Amino acid sequence: MQVRFFGGLSVSWGADEGAVPGRGQQALLLRLAVDAGTTVGYRALADDVWPTDAPEDPRASLQSLASRLRRTLPDGLLASVPGGYRLELSRDDIDITRFQDLVAAARAENDPGRARDALALWTGDPWIPHDGFDWLVRDLWQDRGHAERLTAAAPSPAPQAPVVPAAITGLVGRADELDAIRDRLTTDRLVTVIGPGGAGKTTLALETVRATADALVVELAPAATGEVWAAIAGAVGHGIRLNETAASAPTSPRYRVIEAVAGREVVIVLDNCEHVIREAAEVAQTLLLSTPGLRILATSREPLGVIGEAFVDLGPLPALDADELFARRVRSARGIPPAPDERETAARIVQRLDGLPLAIELAAARARTLTLAEIDAGLSDRFALLANGPRLSPDRHRTLRALIDWSWDTLTDPERVALRASSVFPDGIGSGDAAAIAEAFGVDATVFDALVDRSLLVRRDGRFRLLETVREYGLDRLRAEGAETEYRERAADVLTVLAAAHERTMRGPGLRAGLAWFDANEENMSAALRTRAASADRRPGRRLLRALLWAWAVRERMEELRPALAAFADPDSPLEDESDVVIEALALFSASFPEPGQASTFDRATFAARRDVLVEAARRHPSEVTVLAGPLLSLAETVLEATEAGFSGPWRVRVSDAELEAAPPWSRAMLHVVRAGAAVNAGDVEVLGVESEKALRLFTEVGDPWGAGISSQLWSEWLILAGRLDEALEVTDTGFEVVAGMTSVADLLQMQAQAVGILLRLGRLDEARERAAEMETTAAADGSVRALSQARMAAAQVEISAGDGTAALRQSQAIRLEPGFPEQIKAWAGAQRAEALLLLDRPDEARAALREAVPLAVRSHDHPVVASVLVAVAGWNAAVGRADTARETLARAATVRGAADEREPFWRWVEERLGADTGEIPASAPGILLGEVDADVLLALLD
Repeated sequence: MQVRFFGGLSVSWGADEGAVPGRGQQALLLRLAVDAGTTVGYRALADDVWPTDAPEDPRASLQSLASRLRRTLPDGLLASVPGGYRLELSRDDIDITRFQDLVAAARAENDPGRARDALALWTGDPWIPHDGFDWLVRDLWQDRGHAERLTAAAPSPAPQAPVVPAAITGLVGRADELDAIRDRLTTDRLVTVIGPGGAGKTTLALETVRATADALVVELAPAATGEVWAAIAGAVGHGIRLNETAASAPTSPRYRVIEAVAGREVVIVLDNCEHVIREAAEVAQTLLLSTPGLRILATSREPLGVIGEAFVDLGPLPALDADELFARRVRSARGIPPAPDERETAARIVQRLDGLPLAIELAAARARTLTLAEIDAGLSDRFALLANGPRLSPDRHRTLRALIDWSWDTLTDPERVALRASSVFPDGIGSGDAAAIAEAFGVDATVFDALVDRSLLVRRDGRFRLLETVREYGLDRLRAEGAETEYRERAADVLTVLAAAHERTMRGPGLRAGLAWFDANEENMSAALRTRAASADRRPGRRLLRALLWAWAVRERMEELRPALAAFADPDSPLEDESDVVIEALALFSASFPEPGQASTFDRATFAARRDVLVEAARRHPSEVTVLAGPLLSLAETVLEATEAGFSGPWRVRVSDAELEAAPPWSRAMLHVVRAGAAVNAGDVEVLGVESEKALRLFTEVGDPWGAGISSQLWSEWLILAGRLDEALEVTDTGFEVVAGMTSVADLLQMQAQAVGILLRLGRLDEARERAAEMETTAAADGSVRALSQARMAAAQVEISAGDGTAALRQSQAIRLEPGFPEQIKAWAGAQRAEALLLLDRPDEARAALREAVPLAVRSHDHPVVASVLVAVAGWNAAVGRADTARETLARAATVRGAADEREPFWRWVEERLGADTGEIPASAPGILLGEVDADVLLALLD
């Protein structure tokens, strides 16, 4: 058995190592070790174990201590003998007694060699459990002085550089940070490497000082409060040289350290300062003030806060370096690095672990027994998966949980609340929202900055964010405490308030800023909605959904709207506030426009009754949005009327001029847009022009960019039909610039497609082709099926205009029309395919494509698309020699559209096939309703 007191208490036997708990047992062990192998009496033991406050019955207390100590040590080592106790060890088994014996022998024989052997045992300051053993420390220092004088009088080997632990594995990445540390140390005397646990701060600090001539490494992790000076003194160890004229050895660790480093150009590494941060800061400042040549390199999860402190922030490893580290450690664990088919899984593991080197190392070590796919799956419970680190690593680095526990234990109660609160905000917390969120959780907003200082939160791009591993830790804490639901509900409450405040600014100049807030909080809002959907009380969820609606509308996130309405709308609930009215009106409106292939769940009578209730409630709860309820529901009712009648009639909006004038400016502009949209479908070109122009003017006045963009599209539609193509192009391009970066990619591509169509009507084919190519690039970057389809339809339109049927068909065939795609898009794509086939003189295939497109166009209620399909039908009739039917079909297209779009490229192609004289509708067809939009009637044009 070996017992060591230099540099700290250590007890080991064979391959085992034990801990002696409690100051009383430690003091008893030390006193017995000083006289190992001999009996120490009860009185001597009691005087040193309790030098100032002895118990009433010292002998009984010694018996209790000895009994507990005996259970800690191997059997037979602590003997109870008459009059006292004896430690059955040789003096050579105890470092301090071996030191004393070597010094005594060296002095007796004037032997510098034995003196050097003695000094080699001094690996750190003598450890004592309390000040009652000052006599022992003085004795040891005096012996050290004797040993140093003996070695100084004899030739000795050249002094070696201070011992810095050798690197076991090579450093991966971090070259920039390493250079930054070295650079700071040349200009600053205190440099702190700051980063989260497991980022590799210690590794970089050691790598830095390996190239330093004189360095001391002080591991502060084991130090408790009040032990920082002692820890440094222990690290100084054999580097101390006593002043020959000193009357006695310095007994204070502080004075011993200051004397040891005096006059030296030394770098002291203070490693792991965070749990003793205040004391470490005070010690660092004292050392810097007392020793001009001294520099300090500290590692910590937060700044020391000393004047003149320089920082090197150590975040997660960059992706490529993190991947390389994982690959190397996987190779170490199983003999081969990740295979090519495992690289995607490996990259995902590294990303999920936030690029933290220690977490990556722990995960890679599991590759010895698990596949990478199993490791990836196991990260859903990462703290269980990464619970077995290297046996000899410090406890705080042995498991992923312990890594964060080390930081958690240093936090104040408000900081712990803030960390757990942050974990239920997956998008992080905006700095502008921090005060409101802190108040909701009963803490001060400054705690978020404190968590940034402690490397638990990251402040980036104006947001406080948690690393994913820390976020999972916070959630794990909440689940263990049974507080997750409470915290999520508080988050949903404050997000509802914040969202409502931003939503009110978005119908005007504040739209872009409001959208940016909603975009930044997208996952936060989704999580809040899920929380509300799980609650029996739907009212808070309705208020949250109401706050989200306009941002969703502008971003065209309709795929999320229907399930949200299904979760929160309830026709039987009372209409108590504006949120209720908006949610229920929107649910009713949405039900009248079912998804493709589904029927409406309302008949006209049920719809009308519910509409009347909602219109009355809208009057009781007026707002910019509820004023739209009546007109929009009247429009939806016309759709139901047409559906029940079996054909697609025109949309209508029932809103009087008086109601328009009474509406707020933004609402009035929106009503003009609704009227213009209905006019497009009704083929009423005059109303389209008047209403779209008014909408554009009003939206420009109120400063709403989205409204200006959508009304620009409608105004451009009218300009096209009026033959004012140059103006139409200018309006379209201006509208595009206004809404760029604000609406969805698909909506922007729709505007670009409109510009392509105008250029083709102007005969500017090359420019149209360039625009279509730009659309392809934008769509490819977006990657959505809808965006790619729009880009390919624009490209097909260009090739049709160029008369290249092969290229047009190739583009058309590349369009992916998935289930659930809007029927008007499917119809238009079908018409384009038919036009390409007609250019290739394949009329039978073109007819088949049109027979599919016509019903889709009719069911879509999109009359401009119906008109486009009819132009293609006219082309088929012209191609097969049915000139009269072709002329009739063109007339139908013009009536449905509201005007003849004669400069549209395929219209011109049809007219060229018919000749200069387009003729008239045959007299043999009296009573033809050219504006009738009925699938059977229109399909008959292909018979």
